[in-house]
Amino acid sequence: MTTHQHEHRGHGEHEGLRWGHSWKEEDRVADYVERMDEQQDERQPVFDLLTRLVQAEPDAPVRILDIGTGYGPVATACLDAFPNATAVGMDVSEAMMEAGRPRMARFGERFAYMHGDFADGVLPQDVIDAGPYDLVVSARAIHHLPAELMASLYASVHGVLNPGGVFFNLDTASPETDFLRNAMRGARRRDENRPPREERRTPEQLAHDAMHHHRNATLARHLEWLHAAGFTHVECFWKNLSLALVGGYKV
Repeated sequence: MTTHQHEHRGHGEHEGLRWGHSWKEEDRVADYVERMDEQQDERQPVFDLLTRLVQAEPDAPVRILDIGTGYGPVATACLDAFPNATAVGMDVSEAMMEAGRPRMARFGERFAYMHGDFADGVLPQDVIDAGPYDLVVSARAIHHLPAELMASLYASVHGVLNPGGVFFNLDTASPETDFLRNAMRGARRRDENRPPREERRTPEQLAHDAMHHHRNATLARHLEWLHAAGFTHVECFWKNLSLALVGGYKV
């Protein structure tokens, strides 16, 4: 999941750095990939669910766009599920793409990285020109955008999908109230007898916790944005506390 896109107030637009541009240091990327590998068993069932929700035969030549692909875990799940599929992995971090290239090499010409920036809430023109796509996916890459840009990006995604295509976003679905937010934090602290959250978070992650604009990205807002973007059938397909798999089908 590409949480490398996370931003906090010290590294955001207010400091002259575009959203999603802070994860370019090789050491930070290596640490992130290592941590995500440790969580692979937890994440794989959600990726598998995502691929089963695609309305295509297993041998279909599905055309995929992975937004904020990082080192490629979501694209990997999709390409494994659809052996005749091809995918474009869009990311803004060259360091993250370098980490992913050895992992994605087994797919040969079925997978290609494309440098792309969605900080303005729209897909880059070269990514649009490489479409249209049958499946657009993203994991933990979009939620760092302000609410209005998340909504705009959903509309941009709808525009590059073929009729019958589908978009899935595995991302933050913020609690509606402070009460729910505190309840979820308590559940995380007690999960598997883990140490207190503040003892497990890196300095960058603790700074990210102070970011407030993504609190507008509640589950209700995600579904509202999908409807407004033009998706006919929208749903939350999976949810665990504040992480949700939302999506929409284009008819």
